[in-house]
Amino acid sequence: MEYQALYRKYRPKTFDDVYGQKIIVQTLKNIIKNNKLTHAYLFIGPRGTGKTSIAKIFAKTINCLNSNDGISCEKCDICTNINNNENIDIIEMDAASNNGVDEIREIKNHVTLLPTVSKYKVYIIDEVHMLTTGAFNALLKTLEEPPKHVIFILATTEPHKIPLTIISRCQSFEFKPIPKNIIKERLNYICKKEKIKIDDKSLDLIAIDSNGGLRDAISMLDQLNAYSNGNIQFENVLLLNGRVSDDDLLEIINNIYDCNLNDVFKIIDKIDNDGKNFVYISEDMIKILRNELLNYQLNNSSKLIKKITKEKILDIILLINRSINDMKNSNDKRIFFDILILKIYEIINNNNKQTNVLLKNEISTGNKDDITKKIPVDNLKNDKKENNIDFSLYDDLMNIRLNNILATASKKDLVDYKEKLNSIDMEIINLDQLRIANILNDFDIKAASSSGIVLTTSSDNLIHDIYNELINVDKYITDILKRDIKVCVILIDEWNKKREVYIKKIKNKEKIEILEEKEILDKIINKFSNKSNEFDDLLEIGGE
Repeated sequence: MEYQALYRKYRPKTFDDVYGQKIIVQTLKNIIKNNKLTHAYLFIGPRGTGKTSIAKIFAKTINCLNSNDGISCEKCDICTNINNNENIDIIEMDAASNNGVDEIREIKNHVTLLPTVSKYKVYIIDEVHMLTTGAFNALLKTLEEPPKHVIFILATTEPHKIPLTIISRCQSFEFKPIPKNIIKERLNYICKKEKIKIDDKSLDLIAIDSNGGLRDAISMLDQLNAYSNGNIQFENVLLLNGRVSDDDLLEIINNIYDCNLNDVFKIIDKIDNDGKNFVYISEDMIKILRNELLNYQLNNSSKLIKKITKEKILDIILLINRSINDMKNSNDKRIFFDILILKIYEIINNNNKQTNVLLKNEISTGNKDDITKKIPVDNLKNDKKENNIDFSLYDDLMNIRLNNILATASKKDLVDYKEKLNSIDMEIINLDQLRIANILNDFDIKAASSSGIVLTTSSDNLIHDIYNELINVDKYITDILKRDIKVCVILIDEWNKKREVYIKKIKNKEKIEILEEKEILDKIINKFSNKSNEFDDLLEIGGE
């Protein structure tokens, strides 16, 4: 007999078989029992949460000859034909590959025809957000006045891409990610049925890695079953999903605390050679640190928190979270992970009395031909900012830059800059560049001209971060965009107000004069230089 994938074998056939969508199931059953069918439904939710399966069950139940209490009988000819995919009145369509006007027009031409054997003709359109604008327009006309014998079920993972005119004509159901305990319960049931040996710890990890998608969890179980020949070990799960054990992660953290960076990078080299996923490893590191924090808060039992301190652990968690975004957008995740480790080292050992010999040297980041192989540890800096700094000069400079950019702003420059900044494969070779890249990731591009770019945020702290790095930020953006660029950063609320002022000026054809920024920029640079001189003087006083 031909092998059937587990996710197909254990796909629910009736509403009673559905896991994790109790509210949606009960609502649909009530609709059927009370005969309150509408012409169109929209199923929204992450992949693997049951949208298509429930759509098929719904289509079968409303056509079942002997349904009882909203449950199909599974015995009549209608149920049998639908289960065997032989009912021509249930039409499934994948909008990802059939997204044109012609496909929707074909539906429009056929909806007037009566069902062949069923009471209702049901169109299930999966990934409906993939339809073209023309196809949506054609579908809209069909949804406005459909025949009574036709029902549409639209399924999507990205509802924001569907026109509101379509959404407003559907009854919407939002599918939630399935809870971990329910996924685990279903996996355990399948393992017993299939006589698969697996421990509780492995089931937990599969459920976590599925991210609320039961189909993904069952597919993962199927793959592990094939690899382990029916006897799944926890190490098999780690191997498949690219993770490492909690013990390995704690060993990394403890070695960082003990200043054993060479041992840390030996572990990382092994992880890299084993093909592990550095994004998952970083996420797991956050979970471990979070659990340590909880243990500390609840029963004061965390040795890790006691020696590193709660404040530093919180800083590390925030740092890892920011670094994960960089890893996800990079083809070379190892370099970002290496730099992350160095930054964690900096946080843990900042203000510690002991001196590590390695700080005077360099740390190897592995055998990588396309990146710098050495990261100078001397580049590690304290990110603590001075208190009570007067940023008024910077604010004045930003007003000048905003004026000059908006005077010659163009949509072409905006689109061009967005594309380059979003697709750039950054080869970051030191922590200064990483710091700038991380800061810029939290800004939105709002306007651009041939000589400047406007970035917005809702955070004063991020604005001040840019001020502190302004010269380097200008150079960084200039290098990426291959032209001399002045960066303007502004709070989003201020941007919305000032944008309206400039729009009125442009509409009224008022001329916007280009302002000179050199004088105020020189003042900023001189102010910074004076601070450096004062610091040097202090060193002289303390010398011999």
